Amino acid sequence: MNDMLEFISKFAADLPAEAAKGEDALWEYLARRGAGIVNCHAASFFEADDVKKRLTFKKSIGPVGGDLVGLAFGYQGVVGFCAEGRKPVLVNDTETSPLFTKKVDKGSGFQTKTVIAVPAVANGELLGVIEYINSIAGAFTEDELKAAGVLTDLTAREVYIKRLEATIRQINLKGESTINNLSGGFIGSDMEGKVIFFNLKASEIFEVGQEYLNKPVVELFQLCPDVVGAIGDVLKQGKTVRRQEFKCKVNGKEKVIGYSSINIKGVDGKIIGAGIIFQDITNL
Repeated sequence: MNDMLEFISKFAADLPAEAAKGEDALWEYLARRGAGIVNCHAASFFEADDVKKRLTFKKSIGPVGGDLVGLAFGYQGVVGFCAEGRKPVLVNDTETSPLFTKKVDKGSGFQTKTVIAVPAVANGELLGVIEYINSIAGAFTEDELKAAGVLTDLTAREVYIKRLEATIRQINLKGESTINNLSGGFIGSDMEGKVIFFNLKASEIFEVGQEYLNKPVVELFQLCPDVVGAIGDVLKQGKTVRRQEFKCKVNGKEKVIGYSSINIKGVDGKIIGAGIIFQDITNL
């Protein structure tokens, strides 16, 4: 058991490096390294579609692994039972087990004798099922079943994090695109007072580039003191205004700026910063 804990610890330590390669690499890592830890001849990871109740061979390690990738089927057999119940399953005699189906064996020519199947679940979502096949020792142990569960939980959590990160990136890209395409200028800061948004229209109105991005808001004072004041009022006092005006000299020209200040909120609704939306209304 001490050896098993050491193997699991090493698996966990190497997990971030695999996560950096992407989701596919994580599932392959679970199949490959997991097979070594539970001491078996083959392993497969099935991606789950819990709405359609279908499993698809995503990764397969073993004698006929390459032939199985992409094959999909409805919930059936040991892995289907595992997916349906979302509980680990251990079968040490497939000949007598009512859960086992020989369909895949007949199609591949492989003979399955012993099986461990573990659901990969994260945040209540079934991501798939990992199946370890044919114990080298002849039979899987309860300790190996528990170890497979820990490895799968660790990997599922990493995959879930990767998916969240990808979603956040997409939201951020969409947000940046929207901000850059606004008809008015927009300057925003985070709660620490660092400029995180300075859109293209803001650059046009103030006749500057993007040099203020990631700089402290106070540095905007040299650009226009009223911008600093408007953002500062939101950050420090939570005070927002609508349809106000200030005058600002831009490269020797006096401009009249119409503006509103706002709280910037994250996807969860929490306030994450402050911003100012404005237009050059000098000639209006």
